Amino acid sequence: MRLRTFHPLVRFWLCLAGASLALACRYSVRDTGFIDLAAAAGAYRLELSAPPSFPAESRRALEQAAAVLFLDSNITLETGAAPRPGDPATLRLVDAESRSFPIATLTNATLDAYKLLDAVATSPLRDRLYRESLRAYGLVLLIEGSDAAANQRAQAAAQAAIDATAKLIPGMPKPVDIPPQLIVLPAAAQAAESILLWGLGFEPAPSDQPRLALLYGRGRRLGSPLEGPLITQTVLRERLVLIGQDCECDLDRAWLRGPLYPGRWDRSLQEVAAKVLGFDPENPMVRAEVSRIIERGPQPGQKKKNAGTAQALGYSEESVESPSNDQPDPSDQSDRTDQTDRTDPPRPAQSSRTLWVILAGALTAAVTAGAWLFIRSSSR
Repeated sequence: MRLRTFHPLVRFWLCLAGASLALACRYSVRDTGFIDLAAAAGAYRLELSAPPSFPAESRRALEQAAAVLFLDSNITLETGAAPRPGDPATLRLVDAESRSFPIATLTNATLDAYKLLDAVATSPLRDRLYRESLRAYGLVLLIEGSDAAANQRAQAAAQAAIDATAKLIPGMPKPVDIPPQLIVLPAAAQAAESILLWGLGFEPAPSDQPRLALLYGRGRRLGSPLEGPLITQTVLRERLVLIGQDCECDLDRAWLRGPLYPGRWDRSLQEVAAKVLGFDPENPMVRAEVSRIIERGPQPGQKKKNAGTAQALGYSEESVESPSNDQPDPSDQSDRTDQTDRTDPPRPAQSSRTLWVILAGALTAAVTAGAWLFIRSSSR
């Protein structure tokens, strides 16, 4: 039946309901982590710095391997500046902020390009993090130090924050069945994951203190890395709550711009992501829509909300600064006192989605009533 044949009251409510749904945000912060924005593609450069004497066949082998192994990654092979006379050829990984990580020194001997570049593109833990992020709300990666007591304290704080967040997930805009997962990287396994650690903003060298990063989506880091005494239940819970928030609430958009670690997100992972999320993260229209949301920032006259104890309790502190690698993280400015003795977890910040849910319920009732009146009047 065409819309014009409906009772005028029914037509009014149907149009209003459609407009309301169109205005509502379809994405949570977790959703945005699966979307490869323009800045994420080629976020890392594998620079080849080679003298004129470097064999042409070795250069071709690297290019051919990169064309295959970097196809679904956020890494590109590029030619860097030539080394000083007498220096050997080298490969180094460079991020968007010009941080570099040495990969290999190349000789004129036979080069196993595929093995070398495959280790740059992937690792056992990076693969595991990708798979876990598809099913879980978020990931808490704990990198153990040599201090066993500090490791235990950090793990207890992380688990307490996870438990508190799990209680809040059912009331979030897009609930996830699996709560945040704690993944521990022992000291003995860290050498094999040096590229991951560097990509997350850590020094790859072992540390005596535990270190921690929060991840979501396709390897996006939330906030700055934490180390030692900064790893508390309070700070972790405040950040974890952000992952489930509506991306169109008045949250500071800088929290949505965390870096991706270097890795290969292949087609099989992408297909699973589309099924789990209910939309295709690779769709150009989706990328454009989320890019506009992130770049838009707070509306005129609207002040940005930072993550902090206040926001987790239902209100927020105001700031004109954005979290970045050059400035302290907003949540690090909050009270550092660990509040593990609280029995009631804080309520998540109310987002605009809640209002739309209420409105949608009212509209549904109105449409039902209008349809009933129309049917009744038509039967007379």
